[in-house]
Amino acid sequence: MGNRLTGAGMVYRFTLQQIMKSKSNRAVFGILLAAAALTIPVAGLFLGSRGGGEVSSYVDVSTVEEYLNGGRVGFDTRYGIQYGYSIVAMIICVFSVTYIVRTIVEEKVSRLVETLMVSVRPMALVLGKILAVMTFMFTMLLAVLGVFALSYVISGRLMDVSFVSRLLASMGISMDLLHLGPGALLVTLVSLVMAYCFFSLLAGLAGAGCANMDEIESANMSAMMTILAGYLVSCVGFGLSGGPLTMVLAICPVVSAFTVPAFYVFGDIGMGAVAVSWLVELVCVLMLLVLSARVYDQLILYRGSRLKFRKILAMGKGHGITAESTGKRSRKGGTAK
Repeated sequence: MGNRLTGAGMVYRFTLQQIMKSKSNRAVFGILLAAAALTIPVAGLFLGSRGGGEVSSYVDVSTVEEYLNGGRVGFDTRYGIQYGYSIVAMIICVFSVTYIVRTIVEEKVSRLVETLMVSVRPMALVLGKILAVMTFMFTMLLAVLGVFALSYVISGRLMDVSFVSRLLASMGISMDLLHLGPGALLVTLVSLVMAYCFFSLLAGLAGAGCANMDEIESANMSAMMTILAGYLVSCVGFGLSGGPLTMVLAICPVVSAFTVPAFYVFGDIGMGAVAVSWLVELVCVLMLLVLSARVYDQLILYRGSRLKFRKILAMGKGHGITAESTGKRSRKGGTAK
């Protein structure tokens, strides 16, 4: 395995430098940080001075059995939190796969990747690129959360920020009803990382199967449709979840990224179920990584029409790309070029 990862560090550093050099990436980073820093102060100017004497109330009727089984969080609250988290997860995955597909196709068309393949193994090439994008995306996410928390603390010393607790209370969100803490943060981050790796490897294979820049859109679409399918199933399934269906939604690799953190926060599943979900997703990620290592060198040299994932999977089983599929022609009485 160590031999297959030769050159991963070089690819990681090169890709991360290219990401950070991009003016558009730096601009987006700056805009998000500014928005996180200004959200509480700006909202406090409009809401902080209002409602000093206002009292917001939220009534949720539940049976004794529902109360004892942890069903104290209302459906609207559950759905709102899950929906908000799913949106964040989907945005991270969509932005990541879009960048990965474009980068892979650009390097392939410019033949830069053929130069890299001389000293870098296929698995290292894929892994280094994916880890670099992950570093940027998660650094941006953690920085935004950190700036938002810092803004809340500083704003609390300068103005009335009680509107935040009133707003949460009006939606039925109470911290003592949710399983929040270091465990919830760990579950959320690990689930996001697992989802990112899974969707990024799919995007990497889709991009490597393209032969020119015109096929980027279709490759992006196939990766994003997979993400969107997981998001939609999680939204629909979350409202119907309960019993065995909860575990099914937590284990399915395409859906689990959007459901596991919310299920854990609401107490629907414990750390044992979370660990099983991570194990299943890790196995899928490793299988995709092995598939990438087996077919990436063939895909880099491929110049025909865009390959479907079914064909890429067949290549992983030992079926190479035929001369017809690569657009190569055989001369009469000779061999293929």
